[in-house]
Amino acid sequence: MELAKLLGCMGAFGLMVGLSAQPSLAEDPQTIGELHPPVVASVGDQKITVFFLKNNLKDLERVIHVPDAEIFYAPISAVTPSLNYVWKVEGEQIASVFFFERKFPERAGKSMFVLTESRESNSGFRGVSYSTQELHLVESGGRLSLEFFRGNAYPPELQNCYEGRDLDKGVDVECAYKDAASIKKFLAIQDAKMIADSKLDQDNRQKPIKTNGDSADTACPSSNFAAFLTAFSERADVQKSFVQQPLKMVTTVAGDPEPEMEKRSLSGDQLKFPIFPDQVTRDIQGLTLTVKEERGDKATAILQKPDTDYVFEYRFVRGQCWQLEEVMDYSL
Repeated sequence: MELAKLLGCMGAFGLMVGLSAQPSLAEDPQTIGELHPPVVASVGDQKITVFFLKNNLKDLERVIHVPDAEIFYAPISAVTPSLNYVWKVEGEQIASVFFFERKFPERAGKSMFVLTESRESNSGFRGVSYSTQELHLVESGGRLSLEFFRGNAYPPELQNCYEGRDLDKGVDVECAYKDAASIKKFLAIQDAKMIADSKLDQDNRQKPIKTNGDSADTACPSSNFAAFLTAFSERADVQKSFVQQPLKMVTTVAGDPEPEMEKRSLSGDQLKFPIFPDQVTRDIQGLTLTVKEERGDKATAILQKPDTDYVFEYRFVRGQCWQLEEVMDYSL
């Protein structure tokens, strides 16, 4: 954060504390208010106080965007007091502040979550929306800090969760994640799933899987579909081991009056590998590979050449590992 901004905020915070002990005049509105009472956060013996400071002049600024509030923290019992900027708050009010500690090794640690609530009123919806923001508690060098990681990928379920009246459909909608209890349960399920998937990956790497597609043993690259797809596209041995036989092949052929889909089943010598171009080949040919959908034990990848009719759809299913079960060739 820029030094000028930090000093300005510290001065404003000191002014707010000073004014709390004396009456305010109607003609002297406070520029900084309190969106939520301060919260004490701790990891071990380290403690900090977290402040949620509201900008009361937000509605007066028309040129640049001003967030509803900003989050700061100050160490407790520090030799040198300091007010540290964390991040902004986009929401009319804070519905809840709570903590959750993940167990998954790669994301283990305690975080503070801020649940915001905002009014929504437009031609299609009237009600409120809830969004959840995560701030990480980081202990380093005997000091505790509160950090916002810009690379955070928030679950879509916890963003813009609407509750109210859907005017287009004429039905009431209810947000499933509008309080700390429901969000903690959601986070616990996600954390447990990541631990289970990680253990499955480790077991698969240690235990090769035999398949009909290849006489050799090949370990499952990953239960995570994106990671599996990367290995599948780069390695012919993975393709041979994790193609379901017979493989269903659906091809677009000329028809009268419309193109028709021709279905075949391929196995053994009928399958030509590599069945999937690697990254170098895709770059040379101008092809793009994307994950179209992943739902439960089914996933679909799309291989296409932009601005042409070259489109292949690869459909996978997951058992002990992901396997390619069907190829749809939509090219003419």
